[in-house]
This record gives sequence, structure tokens and C-alpha cells, in this order.
Amino acid sequence: KITSATCPIEIVNPESGAVSNLVPMGEVDAGEFTASGSEAGGRGFQMRISPDSTCVMDPTKLNATVTFTSVQGGAGDYYGIKPTPDAAKGIAVAIKDNTGAFVPGGTASAVYPISENDPTLMYFVASYISTATTVSAGPADADVSFSVNIN
Repeated sequence: KITSATCPIEIVNPESGAVSNLVPMGEVDAGEFTASGSEAGGRGFQMRISPDSTCVMDPTKLNATVTFTSVQGGAGDYYGIKPTPDAAKGIAVAIKDNTGAFVPGGTASAVYPISENDPTLMYFVASYISTATTVSAGPADADVSFSVNIN
């Protein structure tokens, strides 16, 4: 079967239920990163798939994986920070799936079972992760694209 239909995916803040394409990371003190690989500032987010007349789920394919890609270029397994002149240095964004495992750029997440008829929420956590022994202060914004594969 060939189809051009795609299902809309919404990014949801699990604390407030607000829908946005942003995951606000807040502020983290550079001193919290004590070595390369230190994590801080974790923020949960959900991706919601809602079946409707334009997004019909095949009842034989109710498993989804998500693959993230860094728009700025990766920092190893992590997602790069926008390269502005005043951007923080020695830092990237890491994403973990519902198993707590890192989801490296270009790699599928754990499998999320999805509903044929009801909205499904897939839970992730984004955090800052140091890529150097020293982190410098500054904006730390990252653009990450994603694709959801339903099989």
C-alpha cells in the first residue's frame, strides 16, 4: 500500500499538558558539570500520536520508534548546540527514552506500543550533558528533528 498520509505528532509538556514544539530546559549552573559526561537539567516531554480520519493506524502495526537527528550537527551521540557567538561551550543535549537509555542521533528509540484508536503518549527526557571537562556559560539551544516509524 502506498500512502502519503502522515500522522501529526504533538510535543506535550507532561507537567502542564501544554502543547508546543519547544522543550524548555531552564537554567543550569555551569558548575554542575564536574566532568565530561555529567548530566543536569533533565526535562521530560511526551510525543503524542492521535489517530483520526487522516491518521488511521494499521491494527497489525502498533509499535513505534522515534529517531532524532541533530540539526546543528551532533556531539558524538548527543545533539549539538546552536553555534552562536555567545553560546555555551562544552555542552550538548542528550535524549533518553522511556527505558532510561540514551537515544543517539540517527538511532531508533525503544519500542513504544501505540493505540489503534486512542491518543498515545511516548515519554522522553532531554538533559544537558557536558562534552568537555569545563563548561562555559551562555545560551544552550538545540534544534532536533525527529521521525516516528510505526511498524
